[in-house]
Amino acid sequence: MDWGFRGSTRRRTCMLMITHACNLNCSYCYEPYKQNAYMETSLAKDIISREAQFVDESNDFDELQIDFMGGEPFTNFSLIKNIVEWLEKGAINVPWICYSSTNGTLLTDEIKDWLREHKNSFILGASYDGNIKMQSTNRGTNKHNIDLEFFQEVWPRQPLHMTISKETLPMLAEGVLDIQAKSHEVEASLAQGVDWTIEDAVVYREQLCALKDAYLKDTSIKPFNILVRYTYIVNVPAAEKIQKKWCGTGQYMMTYDIDGQKYGCHMFTPLVLGKDRALLSDAVEWDSPELTVDDYCKNCVLRRFCPTCAGFNYKYRGNIATRDKQWCPMILAEALTACEFQIERIATLDKLDKEDAEHGQAALRAYKILQHLDIRKSKSPYII
Repeated sequence: MDWGFRGSTRRRTCMLMITHACNLNCSYCYEPYKQNAYMETSLAKDIISREAQFVDESNDFDELQIDFMGGEPFTNFSLIKNIVEWLEKGAINVPWICYSSTNGTLLTDEIKDWLREHKNSFILGASYDGNIKMQSTNRGTNKHNIDLEFFQEVWPRQPLHMTISKETLPMLAEGVLDIQAKSHEVEASLAQGVDWTIEDAVVYREQLCALKDAYLKDTSIKPFNILVRYTYIVNVPAAEKIQKKWCGTGQYMMTYDIDGQKYGCHMFTPLVLGKDRALLSDAVEWDSPELTVDDYCKNCVLRRFCPTCAGFNYKYRGNIATRDKQWCPMILAEALTACEFQIERIATLDKLDKEDAEHGQAALRAYKILQHLDIRKSKSPYII
């Protein structure tokens, strides 16, 4: 089946918080207000219908992505099932796709059969943190009966997502390569709200270098996301105060909680912040350039490379723009190793495509700046 969805850049994302419940207790979880509360299917249909009408009448959007969020979304599988089948019957008149992530522990054979049947309408991504030891460390459980082969079979191009915790950081290379040895793609990101230290950054650099060397030795392994990012490094004072916004919070995406209340993204909901701090979407001017401005970072050479999350900034620092300065040496480790990998990789390629050439040139420019920085000795903001 083809519902007209093309993955356009003119895409509206409608996030539905369909549950506040979860069956695991992950060490890095940022949702402390879990409870057995669920969205009603009738409310979800009403929200999606309104969002579809908004897309249909908009000059900015062509299609709609519906994300089922939690908690663990599959604690409310009945809603997912009802909504997808309702959409497949032509409930809305704009191109659409449904998506969810899952910890994978609640997928029964019956659910997996349904997912196979509806794989063209519903994409499922697995959150998986590496080998069994890493899973046990991060997830607070010994449940490891996760059918990764099922994800590979049904959505072979959908990477597994790994969260790097302080405890699993020393096992990063081992965990990534273990997943990739089973023919899975993997994307990784650092846990938020963690007390990252200089020593952690040194270990991170070592682990990233181990992965770099493994990929250069065996070019049949697809490098994971952190080493192939475009290394946009700027060694000039900021000409303007506006800094990059890293997602479409409140503009290209909107989140609806289990009661239908509207938030910029799930990070501003009561599940994450509690009822007293939850920030309704209408309370924020999401298109204001000032939302991205952290004066501390304005002249840092990494300011275009270093990611930031408005929701985590607000949760942990009380301000949408204020970045986590404990990330600085960790991001420097990423930038240095990504440059080295991309520069060294060029020498192994018989032919460069346009993307390889652009990334390689950017890495060469960036490394001329970054090679003067030392993870242990250099202090952020990194200004040369």
